[in-house]
Amino acid sequence: MTKLYALSGQGLVQPQIGQHGISSPTMDSLDMVGYINAERREKAEAEGMPFPCKKYRKLRHADFTKKVPKVLGEGYAKNFVHPFVNEQNGEEYPGYNFPKREACLMAMSYSYDLQAKVYDYMEELDRQAHGYLNYSVQELQAMVAGARKVSDEDSSDAGRRLRKRQDDLVLLEKAESLVESLSQLKLDFIGSDRDKEIH
Repeated sequence: MTKLYALSGQGLVQPQIGQHGISSPTMDSLDMVGYINAERREKAEAEGMPFPCKKYRKLRHADFTKKVPKVLGEGYAKNFVHPFVNEQNGEEYPGYNFPKREACLMAMSYSYDLQAKVYDYMEELDRQAHGYLNYSVQELQAMVAGARKVSDEDSSDAGRRLRKRQDDLVLLEKAESLVESLSQLKLDFIGSDRDKEIH
């Protein structure tokens, strides 16, 4: 199988074979505005000011959506258009849904601190979405080795813990076998499926 690498930031997409069954977390523009306003509130309160105030204004979603094409580029921003329905009046409004790269670019256009928070948030979503596959094989091996060490130390208090040790060994052997199997796999998938969303 030939691996094809493409940069989504340059308007190119991954081949379908690389996207099968993989989803990447996204962050919508409403969440982004919430993060920006939360950061502004923190800064205002740290300086003993109310929020909103003249120095730290409350960002409106409409103002944020106007900025998106300026930051990402007019044509490229269209790839992330994702209208939302207002729960109060049932009307549809413009909005966006960003993968990690674009979410970080938008956050960076406001502040580096915000970019770091958004990046951390997206990393956590990614870890939750992909579970153990997001860990490297070395990390999994270290976790299993650590669990075995704890079980070995725990079993040294003979008698009442012997039964627990026997249960632990079954689980540890399964975990070690799974990690060993994973280390043998060739994981060559690349890309994301933007049709699936995680909020």
